Parts: sequence; C-alpha cells; structure tokens
Amino acid sequence: MSDGNLHIGFIGGGNMARAIIGGLLEAGHDPGCLSVAEPDARQHDKLRALHDELHIRHSNAEVAELAETLVRAVKPQILATVLTDLRQVSRPAGQVVVSIAAGISLSTLEVALTASQPIVRIMPNQPALVGAGMSVLIGNATVGGTERERAQRVAEAIGQSVWIEDESLMDAVTAVSGSGPAYFYLLMEIMESCAREMGLPEKLAATLTRQTALGAGRVAVESALDLRSLRESVTSKGGTTAAAIEVLEDARIRDIFARALEAARDRSTELGTPGEMAGHSEKE
Repeated sequence: MSDGNLHIGFIGGGNMARAIIGGLLEAGHDPGCLSVAEPDARQHDKLRALHDELHIRHSNAEVAELAETLVRAVKPQILATVLTDLRQVSRPAGQVVVSIAAGISLSTLEVALTASQPIVRIMPNQPALVGAGMSVLIGNATVGGTERERAQRVAEAIGQSVWIEDESLMDAVTAVSGSGPAYFYLLMEIMESCAREMGLPEKLAATLTRQTALGAGRVAVESALDLRSLRESVTSKGGTTAAAIEVLEDARIRDIFARALEAARDRSTELGTPGEMAGHSEKE
C-alpha cells in the first residue's frame, strides 16, 4: 500500500484538521482514503461542505474503525468525551493514534487506550493553515519506525516538523511555537496601530507592518547569523532603531515575555490534568 492509499481518519473537522487534509491532498493523498467525523455539534455545518466534497464518513465510530492513522483534532476540553466514545468501537490492528490536543500527555492517552496502543502527540501551530506550520512530535514506547513515518506524514502536510524524546518539554513547546504566533500578531497589531497614530494611511500602515514581519522572519530563517547579530546589524549606534530598542529594554520587555511564556507553559500543564479535562467537558 502506498502512503497515498493509507487511510487517515480525523476526529474533529476544525481549521487544523482542514489544513492537514488540504496539505495531504496537495501532496497527492487519495481523497477516498481520508475521513472526518465531528463530535462537536456546533461545527457540523462547517464540516458538511468538506464531507460533500470528499464523500467521507460522518460518525466517530466509522472513522475509527477504518483509519490506519487516527488523528484526534479536537480541543482538550472535549477530548475526554471522544476517548470514551472510541473505547466502544473496534479499531484496526496497528492503528496509530495521533493527538494534537495541547497539554494532554501520552500517559493520559494510554490510560484511555492502553499502553500497547501506538500514540503520537503533535503540537502544531496556526501557520499550518498556510502550509508554514511548525510541529513538534513525540511518541510513546510502542511507536516504532512505521508509526513514526505515518505520524510524520500528517505533520509534514502542514509545514516543518521535529521529534523530541523528552515529553516534559512539550509544555514549553506549546508556549513557544503553539501559542507563539499570537505574540507576533500582538506586536504587529501594536505597530500597525502606532503607525496610523503617526499619520500613515491605514492601508500603508498594514502593508509596512506585515511585509516587514514577513521579511524579518525570512531573514531569520535563511541567514546563518544568530538573532542577536541580526538585531545588531539593524541597530546603528545613536540611530532610530537604537532609540526604539532602548525604550523596549527600559520597559523590561525581556522580563515581560519571560513571564508570558511561563504563563502559557503553566496553563498547558493545567489543561492536561484529569480534573481540568473533566471540568471543561461538563461545561461544554
């Protein structure tokens, strides 16, 4: 069986699942070997178009019973309900379960599915929606070469990926890359607003801010220099950039970001606790 004919099922049809599916289709995956189910009734209208387009199945049980790779693309708050539902169905031998729910540990998933189940956690991020995502993967002890390849295929459909071996790092990964795009958007939002206040037309303020962010990101990725060197290369002594950086440093921007990332990391840890999962499931 070729990779394109491997059956990949999705529990959850939100933006991330749709991005992965789009990436798989672009890479040549057979649409007939993709299926999606949506446990959240509020998302059914959005999912119907995807179902109609790909002629895929509608129930959690049908997806789970067919998929050689099963991707759980649901929020942590409803994952417990999904796990309960899936315990009731027969699934293919050797099925790889992939979870993209933030904060939900491998041990928590093993309790629900048994330790012999090959399980991979993937922490993607929002740029996956345009094929520029960064995903971090970790598997349990049952995951071997074949299972890694299947999970890697899912991750590479939406951008770049890297494996780690220490799961305790995953909450930090969530804080840095999972939540990270929002930090950059906030900075861009502030810059764009300030540009308008300084008299720049709205469209020009938006263009300057976004293209500058895109360009800086590309240079950071493609240059051999480290970030400090890149910053210093733009910061002439006594110049305009130096004046701005001095204000940011005086405001202790480094401490602010350290506290922000620590808060995101700690919240990721909290989301993985059984009490948190159960409490949110009841509210949903």
